[in-house]
Amino acid sequence: MKDDEKVVCGGPALLVPAHLSFGQHFLDRIREICLRQDGVALIDYHTGHKVSYKELLEETVSAAVGLQSMGLNRGDVVGICSENRPEFVTAVMGAICCGAVVTVLNPQYNADEIQHALNISLPKLIVASENSLKKRIDVFKSMSFIHKLIQLNGEPVERDVNSYSSLLVPTNSNTYVPVEVNGTDTVFIFYSSGTTGLPKGVMLSHLNALYVSSSLDFGYTRESCTRFLSILPMCHIFGLFSAIHYLACNKLLISMVYSPVDYLKAIQEYKVNVLIIVPPIAVFLSKSELVQKYDLSSVTRIWCGAAPLSEETAVGVLRHFSNCQKIIQGYGMTETSFAIMKSYDTLDSEQKHGSCGHVIPGMKVKVVDINTRQRLGSYERGEVCVKGPLVMKGYMNNDQANEDIKDDEGFLKTGDIGYYDSDGCFYIVDRLKELIKYKGHQVAPAMIERVLLQHSDVLECGVVGAPDELAGELPTAFVVPKPDVTLTERELLDFTNERLSPITRIRGGIFFVREIPKNATGKILRKVLKANLIANK
Repeated sequence: MKDDEKVVCGGPALLVPAHLSFGQHFLDRIREICLRQDGVALIDYHTGHKVSYKELLEETVSAAVGLQSMGLNRGDVVGICSENRPEFVTAVMGAICCGAVVTVLNPQYNADEIQHALNISLPKLIVASENSLKKRIDVFKSMSFIHKLIQLNGEPVERDVNSYSSLLVPTNSNTYVPVEVNGTDTVFIFYSSGTTGLPKGVMLSHLNALYVSSSLDFGYTRESCTRFLSILPMCHIFGLFSAIHYLACNKLLISMVYSPVDYLKAIQEYKVNVLIIVPPIAVFLSKSELVQKYDLSSVTRIWCGAAPLSEETAVGVLRHFSNCQKIIQGYGMTETSFAIMKSYDTLDSEQKHGSCGHVIPGMKVKVVDINTRQRLGSYERGEVCVKGPLVMKGYMNNDQANEDIKDDEGFLKTGDIGYYDSDGCFYIVDRLKELIKYKGHQVAPAMIERVLLQHSDVLECGVVGAPDELAGELPTAFVVPKPDVTLTERELLDFTNERLSPITRIRGGIFFVREIPKNATGKILRKVLKANLIANK
C-alpha cells in the first residue's frame, strides 16, 4: 500500500442546507412536523411533564424574540447552566435563532471550574436552573461581563434575576425569521481538555452543527424507531446534539436522571425503542439481575458512545434484549463535533463488536506512528488523526493549542491509539492523551493537581486514571508530602472533595510516594505512574 493510500475516506461529503443556519434548520424541521401532526415531542420522566411539537416550536421562537428584546445580538455569548429539563432545548435553540453563541456549563462544576469556563467564553447572559443559581449565583455576579441572569424554573432566587417565563414574547412561530448568519459563525462553545492541560473552549460553527445533523441522518434513524430514552446530560456534546437531532426527526424523547430501577421502569412504561447510553450503563444492563424483572422487548436499537465498549459487555447486553438487533457504536470527541465514525444500522450489515464502525462521509482518517508520524496500514496501531467538515473551528483565544493539535498535513491529532481492519472499520484500543474518562466525562489531571497543590503540605503530585469496569477510569493521585509532615489520605480527600466537583473527585485513592517521575523537560511521566498503579493492584 502506498503512503498516499493510507488514508481511510468516508466517501463524498453529505449535503447541508444552503442557508447554513443551524437555527433555521431546526425551525424548518419542527414546522414540517407540526404541519403533519402535533404529537408529544418531549417527556420529563420524573415530573411527567409533556411538551408537544407545537409548544416546542412556539417556545423556541418566543424565547428568541424575548432574548433579542433583552439586547442579545449576533455573536453574543449565552451561557446555559442546568440539569436536563424541557426548557433547556428551547433556551438553546432560541439563543441560536438570535445569531448568538451558546456555551453549556456543567451544573456539577465547582466554583473554580465554572469560573475557568466563564473566563474563556465571556457570556453576556446566563440562563440557569433554580438549583444552579442557588449554588453559583455569587460566581456569576462576580463576572463583570455577565449583564443578566435568567432563571429557567421556580421563583427567582434574587430580585434582579429574570424568570424565563417572563422573558418569552408570544410571536407567530410560522412567520418568524431567525437572524441571518454565516456558516463559519460560531454557534457552540463546549469545554474539552483536548490532549492535555486545563479545559479549553471548543468552538463549533453552524456548518459543524449542520454536518452533525446530516451525519446522524445518514444510515440510521429507522422509521420503526419512534421512542428514544436518554440519560445523557445536555451539558455534554453527546447529550445535547442527540436530543436536538432526534426531536427534529419527529421522535419522542424521554429524558431522565439515571437510577437503575427508574431507568428500567421507563423502558417498560413507555415501550422505548432506542436507548442512548454510555459504557457504564451498558455494564449495568449486561450484569444486573434487575434487568430480568422488566419487559424490555420494545428495544430494537442501542446507541452507545463517549467511550469504548468492550465486546464482552456488548454481547452481555444483547442477551437481555431479545429484540435488539444492534448496538450502534461510534467514535468522536468534542473537537470533532460528534461522531466521526459509526457502525452501520442496516439489517444486512455485519455487527463487529468492539469496533466503532466506518468513517462518516466527507471525513478522512489516518493512523500514524506515534514517533515517526508516518502513515500506517490496516491492523497497524498508531495515533488516529482526522480531517473534514466535522473538525472544530478551533479553540477559543488559544493559538498555541490550535497549532499543537494539528499535524503538518492539517489533520487533527486525536490523542487516541487505534487501527482499522481490511473493511475500513476502526477500533480504538488505548488513550495516548492524558485525559481521564470517568463515566463518559472528561477529567483533566491538571485540574485535580492544581487543587492538590493548594494544600500546604503537598510538595508534588501527579494524577492518572485507574481502570474501572463500571466508570471506565477513576481519578487516582500520587502525592509527595513535604518533609517532616504527617499527611493522611483521609485529610487530603476531605480537602479536595470540598474543592472538586463530583465528576473530578479522586475516587481511585491517593498513594504517597517519594518522587513523581518526570522527563527532562519536567513533564510528568503518567505512563510510569499508571504502570506503578497496575503493578501494586
